[in-house]
Amino acid sequence: MSVDLERVSGVMELLVRHSGRPVVVRDYENGRVREVPPEIAAASDGLLPVFLVAGEAIWLEATRGGFNLSVEPDERALVGYRVTAIGADGFTSVMLSMMEAVAQAERPEGIVVEELGMVWERAMERVNASAQDEGGF
Repeated sequence: MSVDLERVSGVMELLVRHSGRPVVVRDYENGRVREVPPEIAAASDGLLPVFLVAGEAIWLEATRGGFNLSVEPDERALVGYRVTAIGADGFTSVMLSMMEAVAQAERPEGIVVEELGMVWERAMERVNASAQDEGGF
């Protein structure tokens, strides 16, 4: 079973567009915060891979299962990778997990892309700690 990538992208774009919270990246060289258009934030060759990986970490922590993402290098993609397929069992689990990742990455200036990396890192730390407590993953 797989989840329709175009549907995930389209719904993610709508969520970002209607959330009232911009997706932003921090420019550490000059201290500026730059807004990312919703269509780029939700594109499979835009920021969607970042949102999906952060959401997958949330799902992994909750269920010990992933989304079976297919991600390929793409030098023309915004982050150097493009999502080509989502092999998860359900659309709802993918979207709810990404929405939780977004909620954890929100700051006063908006949904901060760099914070999604921290969402992933913290979730993976909890997964690893839990696995050690249980004697292995």
